[in-house]
Amino acid sequence: MRLNEFAELAKKLPVVSLADIRSTMPGLRQETLSRWNRSGKIIMVAPGYYVLPDETTDETDLFSIAGRLYTPSFVSLESALSFYRLIPDTVLSVTSVCTRKTRRINSPLCTFIYRSIQPQFFFGYEAKIGRNYSFLMASPERAVVDLLYLRRDISSAEDMRELRFDSEIFNELDPMKILDMAERFNKPWLTGKVQVLIEVMKNA
Repeated sequence: MRLNEFAELAKKLPVVSLADIRSTMPGLRQETLSRWNRSGKIIMVAPGYYVLPDETTDETDLFSIAGRLYTPSFVSLESALSFYRLIPDTVLSVTSVCTRKTRRINSPLCTFIYRSIQPQFFFGYEAKIGRNYSFLMASPERAVVDLLYLRRDISSAEDMRELRFDSEIFNELDPMKILDMAERFNKPWLTGKVQVLIEVMKNA
């Protein structure tokens, strides 16, 4: 049965693309995938991307899926800050940065959000091993810089206090590393925001 073939393939990948299917299951028709999706045997995460039901049960699975849906990208901003426990909020979407245009993918699993940056700013991430698969994620310092760079509504010391950063975890980070990353963007206003945040957290 072809569904069994699909299940075997799906166990090896965070999300199965049409390209994966065509290379390993030639002849499987799009109509068959649509029928399986309608009957709940598989889930279409985004057009041309599929997973098995009940197999994506860990946030790191979602991070791995995010990296395959839209490349190149790495998990950052609130998703990374929550992962590192720098912010207390439970994040219901996966937010990444990418070098392509900004995109939002609403799926049955969660909402995948991609924020665009220039290619020269694609740095400060690392590969991590999740429950089942690897994924790319910003370092905690890079996630802080991304938040201040892409969230223009955060500007004052009061705005930064409202983020509710965990001061103990934040102050374990290297402030010079955060500043160095910000300076690579060559935006004086960003460096200024980072300096304000560092001072706020020192006094928290």
